[in-house]
Amino acid sequence: MAAMIEAIRAYSPRVKIGSTADIFEVANFIAGRSGINEGAILNVMSELREAITFFNMAGRPVRLRGLGTFSPTIDLDGRFDINHRPDKHLLSEINISGRFNGDIVNRDMLGKTADDLVERWNKEHPMDRVKK
Repeated sequence: MAAMIEAIRAYSPRVKIGSTADIFEVANFIAGRSGINEGAILNVMSELREAITFFNMAGRPVRLRGLGTFSPTIDLDGRFDINHRPDKHLLSEINISGRFNGDIVNRDMLGKTADDLVERWNKEHPMDRVKK
């Protein structure tokens, strides 16, 4: 007997993640749109990283309008991390209908409920049904 979480994990819509754009590709993109050379952009991005590190090490979040807020956190073992909370504008841009051009796995399940996902699981796995 399958667990409900297994069905949800299998059939929930998710973004198919492509190759990661590295700092050089991002700098090239910005240079092509701004007229600023890639070297200068790489330098600014390096300094931005240093600035976020500096302020976070002092316990201060860094808010970059349009990008989000970078805040220091700590776990029970004393290990620090940086939490990124995306800016509302950034999230609203990616959510404009029709703008996303990546691939979505299980696109047909968008707008469905957990019960719909379980129903699909049970249809496709008759020997390993989820009991409700």
